[in-house]
Amino acid sequence: MTLHHKRLPFIAIVITTAALLAACTEKAADNTRPETKKAVPPVATVTESKIAQWTKEAKAGDPDAQYNLAYIYENGLGVPKDEAKALELYQQAAAQGNSAAQDNIDALGSPK
Repeated sequence: MTLHHKRLPFIAIVITTAALLAACTEKAADNTRPETKKAVPPVATVTESKIAQWTKEAKAGDPDAQYNLAYIYENGLGVPKDEAKALELYQQAAAQGNSAAQDNIDALGSPK
């Protein structure tokens, strides 16, 4: 058996794995409706104390707190609706690697 023939099973596994991953990714993308793309903050009830906590943490640079504040400002949950403030906070969170924040920046920029 030549070296070429010994590599065939490995190559077949790599190709099969890549095809399966691609199929799973496409299926996941098909199941995503535009109105459900936004991630929701982990806290269902927005309270004044929670807003104060997120504000303090966001000022300290916590990307999750920045995201949560952005979300409530974007949607007017417990605070006056302020998309400019939301965008600023989403940008801060996205700059630190928060992918949900980046998705919401993209959504804010698209026509509603």
